[in-house]
Order: sequence, then structure tokens, then C-alpha cells
Amino acid sequence: MILNLFAIGLIIQLLGALVPLFIKGDKKFSALSHFTALAGVGVSFIGTLGMMIFQNAGIVGIFESPAWGVISLRFDMLALFFTAIVQLLSIPVLVYSFSYQKPYIEEGKSIRLPVFSFITLTISLQVLTIANHAILFLIFWELMAVLSYINMIFENEKPEVQKGSFVYFVATHAATFILYVFFLILHARTGSWNFSDFHLTNDGTALYYVLFALGFIGFGIKAGFMPFHFWLPKAHPVAPTYLSAFLSGVIIKLGIYGIFRVVEFLTPSDPWIGWAVLVISLISAIFGVWYALAQHDVKTLLAYHSIENIGIIGMGLGLGILGMSYGSQTVAVLGFAGALLHTLNHAIFKSQLFMGSGIIYQNLHTRNIEKMGGIVHYAPWLTAFFLIGSVAISGIPPLNGFISEFIIYNGLFQSGNLAPNYTIFMLIVVVGLALVGGLAVACFTKVNSIMFLGSKRTDFKKFNVSKAEYFSIGFPALLCIAIGLYPMPALRVVSGVIEGLGLKGFSLAHYGASFNMLPDFLPLTMIFVLLFALIGIFYGIKKFRSSRASGIRVSKAWGCAYDGLTARMQYTASSYADELNSIPANILLIKEHALVPQDIFPVRGAHFESHSEDYTEKKLVMPVYTRIIETFKKAGILNRHDIRVYIAYMLVALIAYCVIGFLWKY
Repeated sequence: MILNLFAIGLIIQLLGALVPLFIKGDKKFSALSHFTALAGVGVSFIGTLGMMIFQNAGIVGIFESPAWGVISLRFDMLALFFTAIVQLLSIPVLVYSFSYQKPYIEEGKSIRLPVFSFITLTISLQVLTIANHAILFLIFWELMAVLSYINMIFENEKPEVQKGSFVYFVATHAATFILYVFFLILHARTGSWNFSDFHLTNDGTALYYVLFALGFIGFGIKAGFMPFHFWLPKAHPVAPTYLSAFLSGVIIKLGIYGIFRVVEFLTPSDPWIGWAVLVISLISAIFGVWYALAQHDVKTLLAYHSIENIGIIGMGLGLGILGMSYGSQTVAVLGFAGALLHTLNHAIFKSQLFMGSGIIYQNLHTRNIEKMGGIVHYAPWLTAFFLIGSVAISGIPPLNGFISEFIIYNGLFQSGNLAPNYTIFMLIVVVGLALVGGLAVACFTKVNSIMFLGSKRTDFKKFNVSKAEYFSIGFPALLCIAIGLYPMPALRVVSGVIEGLGLKGFSLAHYGASFNMLPDFLPLTMIFVLLFALIGIFYGIKKFRSSRASGIRVSKAWGCAYDGLTARMQYTASSYADELNSIPANILLIKEHALVPQDIFPVRGAHFESHSEDYTEKKLVMPVYTRIIETFKKAGILNRHDIRVYIAYMLVALIAYCVIGFLWKY
């Protein structure tokens, strides 16, 4: 019955995707299409929650193929957890997508293909997470890549869109190729294509480590770990904002889902694997947030914060692997629970922040933070919601980001006794995580103060935020507060996921054991609630007394007795982050453009700007890419002007894949 509910929801979503084929008039079909898809996602989400509560679905066969065996879907807790994330975040993003498309409809731009491909994308992600067959998984993985690309080129007349989407296209297919090899070797070793049969222990051979590396790199490219992150800052700014929200909130999380599957398939037993994941993740977190601090394009800044948070999630994963290696269930549970809960939390606040930035872009027509300011005077609720997301992503109590980071901190402190010298190593990691938190606070202080406070820097008369847009950012903000104040239900869910992983050599004594290993947040919840209540009472009394005493008084901000303030006298984003960015200037590749006065008086045209270039892209990826292109050109392979030649190349490659896949036996 619950499974039927899930399936019915998918069918309703599919009907929503097909609406553009039958309804004329873009306004009408957009409303009907989004509403139908929204209803379908809601029904499927109820079905997913039902299966998570009752755990009654298991593996369900769809059809049998002579070549591939039984094609099946797997409804285990890990798959359901990530499916629930896809569905939960699809609700506000679909509402925002409907609102986002309206100005384009009024301009006469066709939105049929983007609407169709976006709804189909949400369906493909839900099937992807429950696929139990490697071929089925790869088909929907490819669908995810292509449908995202179609949405990304919504404004393909812009050169930056063509460049950014191309980088995404190349990166995602590099990941697909690596995963193809990964699953091919797994099939050769196990004789099966099914995820439920992929269980290999560490036999000490090189192939085992090669498999782990292939899985981590293939899924790590999608997740955005450094140094595989280079496509994220290119793709996010050029994508429509509803896709950016979905890309950062949901799609990169499927890379994390894949790495959890790799851990399940290969059951790592060497501590160095956990350390490798931990170190890569720490580097991603530190440099992700530092690159973010150097950015002035708000969407690029948020993209780098995704890399930072993927690093935090990876630290939990590495910690969990270390716990497994040493047979410490407490460390393993704390690590995996922190990673899973931060995955959910990041999906919530990052999609919210992207949609908030999209609302600002549609009003000001710029993504440059230096050209923003004073938005709080025109949209106070938008400011409040954006601030909630900013506090949550910075890991500040009492919001949800704090809870997941607190669990990871607990795991790091608990792991000090796993082996000699681990106390020192873990303290270094703890300091690194604390540095990440401090830099995140600095970055979002910059973002909120420059964008929302002070006077406006771009001329605009109205600042419109529709009810649909308020729902899109208000709903995730409410979730940030709810999980932060009362995290126990979310902790029970991640506890169930850990118990359902079925890791070899790692079993919990009885149901609910993993939940008991997690910190008890109830006393903290009571303190937070009491604190909120006291702040509310204090604010109410103060407002009541001030309104009775002198009424509501409105005046300009105090200008230190100077009555000629202009927007140029305000702090800029460049100057705000200048000192912090100068510390790792060689890695951030900072470039400064300044015209400063030589004496005590200001000069006309005086300015200061700083820009950062990505080290990985500039020093590693582009030189290799350029060398490959030159080599192929010299060989005459890429000098053809007939597209049929390139199609023939792809056909030959596809045939080679199939032949190798079905004939090669390890």
C-alpha cells in the first residue's frame, strides 16, 4: 500500500512533466505543470516516509532481462533517506521555479523544455536513489546529467552560460566514465549487477584499493570534493537559480550517497582510507570557505560554500570509516550520523540561500555583492530568512547546522583513543574544523552586512517578493529552526539509516543502539527554547514601552555628525575580506586593482577591488585540458567540421564500452 503510494506519486509527477505537450499558453501550462508535479512529489514523499517508518518495502523486481538479470529497486534506509531529501527539497524549489519562470513568460521566451526537463529531473533523481541494478543506476545517472545540462543552458545566448555548462558537461561525463569502470570491475568480481550483491572485503590486493579510489573519485567529482570541485563555481552562476538551488541542495548530495554505497560495497578496514577521506575533506572545507570569502559574485560564493560543506560531510564520513577500521561503534556512529545529518541540513539551508540570492538577482539584475546594499529597507522578511540560512550554514546555535557539526566534533574527540598519537592528530582536525566555522561566520557577516544593510548601491524603485518566493525561502528557514531546536526526530532517522547499512564486520547489538550513542540534545533544546522565549518577552516589553512613551520613530542612521553620506563611503566586500584573504594569497591567487590617494585628500576615481582565481582550475585542470586538446588536434582527431564525424566517435566509444563490459572477466 505504501509502496503503491510512492509509485502513484511518481506517475502524477510524470503527468506534470507531460502537461506542456497538451496545454497551449505558457502561463496556463506552467501553473498546471508545476501544481501537478508538486502534488505528485507530496504523495511520493508521504510514501517514502511511510516506508522509512515501517521499513516494509525491501527489494522489488521490475522486470527480467536475459543479459542483465532481474532489474530491481532497493528501498533500504539509505536509499529512502536520500529519496526523502530529493522530495523534501523539490517542494520549495518547484514553487520557486513556477515564480522564477513568470518574467520569462512575459518576455515571450519559451519555457516548455526547461519545465519538462526539470520535472523529469526530479523524477530521475528519485529513481536513481532506489536503483538496485548498476546499469539502471548508470542510465538514471546519465539522465540526471543531461537533464541538468538542458536546464543549465536556459539562457544559452550568453557566452558565460555556454562556457560554464560545457565545463559541467565534461566533468559530469568524466565522473560517469569512472563509475562505469568501477561498476564493471564490481560486476566482474561478484558476477552480479545488483547493489545488494556488491559486498567485498579487503583482500589486500591492489585492485581493492583501485576500486575504492575509483568509487571515491567518480562520486567525489559529483559531490565537489577538492580537487574535483572545479566545475561547481563555473556551473552555479550560469544556471537558472531554481536549478542552482537544486544542484547544490540535492544533486551534489547524490555524490555523497554514492560514497556511502562505496563504503557499503567495499567495507574498508584500513585506517589510512579513513585518514585519506578525512584529510581530503578537511582541505575541501578550509579552502572552500576561504575561496568563498574572496568572491563577490553571490552565486559563486555560495558554490564555494557547497565545497566547504561537502568537506564537513566528508570529515564525518572519514571519521565513520576510521571507527569501522578500529571496531569502535561509537566513533563510527558519530561520524556517519554527523555526515548524514549535515547532508540533510546542507540541502535545506543551501537551497534556501540560493533561492534568496535568486530573488535579489531578479530585482537588482546583478549578482555582484559590491553593487548591492540597503535591501533590508525594502524586503525585511527576505533579509530575516536569508539571515536564518546564514546562521544555519555557519554552524551557530541554535540552528540545524550547529547540531550536525556538534556531532562531528563529538566524534573527533571520541576518536583520540583509537590509536597512539591520535589525540594530537584529532586536535589538529578539530582546530581545522573550528577555523572553517570561523571563516564561514566572517564570510556570511560580509554577505549580510554588504547586501542588506546600509544604503542601496544600485538604483531600483521597487523590490518585489511574491508569496510563492516567500514560501520557497520561508519553508526551509522553518526547517532550519525546527531541526536546530528539536533534532531528536532527525537523529532517529539517521540512526535508522546507519543500522540499515548492513556493513560487514560491523553490527549493532540491538535496535536503537546507534541512537543511544548519539549526544542527548534534550537539555540543549530546553535551553534554546527558554532563550527564545526570554528574547521574545524582552523584545515585546521593550516595543510596548517605547511605543507608549514616544510612538514609533523613524530616522536616518547616525553618520557620526556628517550629513553627506553616499553609498561609496560604505564598506565594500573587497575591503571587508582583504586582510583574511591576504594570508593564503598564493593559493587563492588574489589579484588586486586599486587606485589609492597619495596624500591625505581623496582623488576622483579612487577604488579598490580584489578578485580570486581557482588554483585547481588555473594550475592543474586547464594546463592538462589544453595539452589534451593540442594533442588531439595534432593527431587530426578534433579538426573535423562535420558533426557526423563526432557522432561516429561517440558511437564507436559506446560500442567499445558495451563489448568490454560484457566480455571482460576479471
